[in-house]
Amino acid sequence: MEQITDARTLVDQGEALLLKGEVTQAAAEFNRAAQLEPSLAGAHLGIAEANLALGAFGIVYAACRQVQQLAADSGDGALARAILSVLDHRYDVALRDLELVESLQPGRAYAHALRAYCFRRLGNSYDANLAESKAARLSGSRELGKLFPPAPDTAALIPPPPAPTANGGNGTNGAYGPRGPNAPYTSPRPWNERSNIERRMVQARFLTRGTTIVTNALLAINIAVFAIGFLDPRLDFSIKQAGLLQGDLIAHDPIQAYRLFTAMFLHQNLIHIGSNMLSLYFVGPITERLFGSGRFAVIYFVSGLLGNIAFAVLLPQSPAIGASGAIFGIFGAFGAYILMRRRQLGPAGGNLIGQWVFFLILNIALSFTPGIAGYAHFGGVIAGFVLGAIFTATASGRSRLF
Repeated sequence: MEQITDARTLVDQGEALLLKGEVTQAAAEFNRAAQLEPSLAGAHLGIAEANLALGAFGIVYAACRQVQQLAADSGDGALARAILSVLDHRYDVALRDLELVESLQPGRAYAHALRAYCFRRLGNSYDANLAESKAARLSGSRELGKLFPPAPDTAALIPPPPAPTANGGNGTNGAYGPRGPNAPYTSPRPWNERSNIERRMVQARFLTRGTTIVTNALLAINIAVFAIGFLDPRLDFSIKQAGLLQGDLIAHDPIQAYRLFTAMFLHQNLIHIGSNMLSLYFVGPITERLFGSGRFAVIYFVSGLLGNIAFAVLLPQSPAIGASGAIFGIFGAFGAYILMRRRQLGPAGGNLIGQWVFFLILNIALSFTPGIAGYAHFGGVIAGFVLGAIFTATASGRSRLF
């Protein structure tokens, strides 16, 4: 344990030196840390960052691959993927991984500096300036741009990843070694040479970057439906009668199975919708970023439907409305993710699991309160947990799962 602590101290010292521009000294600290604790992902990431500044791109490739093996689903893993994308000139792809880094580790100055670099390469000066300012505030330095490859007109040639050798290595001596053959450094086409469609696509990506579209849509729809009924009590009664969940109604008329779906968008009063939407607002965005919008939507609706089915079967005479089963589903999926990725998440993983278990127990206890559709909660959280486990297990080591 003492050895790991020493290695982490060296990583911290290396990061401080790197942000000061003392790149060679930083590289030495990171290398010492990797020798002390080879399984410390932060040490290999530091080696990649320092050698990116030094122009040793073959070492950068090898170090980033090592981070992927050790901690693919952590902030370090996302940053390593972003660096690899930068070397491949896929700056828009790098920005997506840097958004994940920002959500997991918002105070990481290097990540904001790399975001600024990517925005510059894409011709987006406005967002580049914002990212540079944030990096400067966090690091106390405005010289972080020197840590990245120079502009295309003066850039050194960047090589492809080292080719594997017969013994499974990467063609280097030891963990990292000399660069492979060079490949031309190309930049994206200037803004004024792009078509109108290309410009609109780029603008749309920037406007919606980091936006949790499904969560926002669900919040808007639920609030809108409630607001319509709130403004007109008679219409509210009609909507609820037509859309509420009741097992007996579906059993006598299977066409009314639509109630399993519509009930997820109806709420009894301000307290009911307020508590549900607040829960969705807090747990939805992070879960959507982890699984991606497509799989997040699957988790939400499948969990809500299965939770409602459980309630309708077990309490067929009782009417129910609310999005609780679906929200419990995304809560369950988030729990499955952090439980399965706890090692990659490091110390933060244990804290997240503790908080998740606490809120799970609290909400299960509240589910036994009279007037609460507890069976929908139980069905939702179990369905969400199973789906989250399946999606996490089939994600092939990627943090952004869809």
